[in-house]
Formats: sequence, structure tokens, C-alpha cells
Amino acid sequence: MRLLILSPLIPKETDFVIKLLPKTAAAGLTPIKISNTTIIEIDTLTLTSISANKGKSEKLSEQLKKSHGMSLPHNGRASGREGARALWFGQHTLLVGPKCDEKLNKFAILTDQSDAWVVLRMSGDLLENVLMRLSPVDIRLKTFKVGSVVRTGLLHVNVTLHRVGANTIDVYGFRSMAKTLCHELTQALSTVAARD
Repeated sequence: MRLLILSPLIPKETDFVIKLLPKTAAAGLTPIKISNTTIIEIDTLTLTSISANKGKSEKLSEQLKKSHGMSLPHNGRASGREGARALWFGQHTLLVGPKCDEKLNKFAILTDQSDAWVVLRMSGDLLENVLMRLSPVDIRLKTFKVGSVVRTGLLHVNVTLHRVGANTIDVYGFRSMAKTLCHELTQALSTVAARD
């Protein structure tokens, strides 16, 4: 009599293929359009945190100018242009747009933050009323000039706001708060539009 031994099938490593699909922070949440105001996600930017080494801010600013055509921004301001900007970001600077030149390593600590943030661009006539409704700081367009940057909260979400145009502000928030941020902005926009 023959003895038949059944062994469980053990799949080979190649039998399992796990595909991770990249998703933007606000995938499926934007665009948002209410009245003539829109909110879109800007997802093509590289975001690099630049923290100057002690006593090297001046040299860092010079190298930033050589490498990317902009100097370090002053407090509450941005330098550069669309597609290549440096934003004041509290204790450090955020380079927005281009991949950071490695030559800056001599004068600063560089950290890629691209996957850590969501960047929402708000444009339209209701922008001012929406942000004034949510933020404790004065973001009236007559005082928050083009190029201005402020760190604040929108209700309970920490954000950085950067005014990039006449009726356009970029909102930088933590990636983990993207859904909440889009929800709060949509709710406020709907309320303001209903009163308009």
C-alpha cells in the first residue's frame, strides 16, 4: 500500500504582486467649485525644508540665489516666482517647486517634505470671506498683500497661507489633515456663497 502525503501549497514569492499606487493628498477631494471660487490641489511641486546651519544664513541665502534665483525670504514673506519659490515657514524656509540643489547642504539641513503636505490653491471672489471666517488672523486682501505668508489655523487645522495673486492664496496643510481641510473649506465656502 502506498502512503500519499499531502503538503500545503506554498506559493512562491513571485506569485504575490503587491502594487502600491501613488495618490495625492487630496485625491478625490478636489477640485471644489462653488459660485466663482475654486479650490484645486497643487500636486506637482517638490517641497524641501531648508534649515540654516548656525551662523550660515547669509551664505545659504547667497547659494540659494546662485542655485535657484532667489534669496532667503524675510519673516512673513516669500521670494522667487511661480514654480520656484522660497517661503518663510517659521523656524525654517520651505523651497517650493524645484528639486533642491545639493550645494545648499554646505550651509543647511535639507529635508524633502513633498509627501508630508497638501497644497490647496484657492481662487475667486469669495476667498477673503471664507478665510476670514475660519482664521483668527487678519487675512483681508488689503492687508495680506501678494507675497505674504502667515502660519495660522483654519478652525482646528494648522496651516500656512501664501498669497500668490490678486484673488489667489495657497493653503499648506499637513497631509494627514487633507480631508478635514477640504471639508472645512467647502463648508465655509458654501455658507458664504449662500449669503452672497
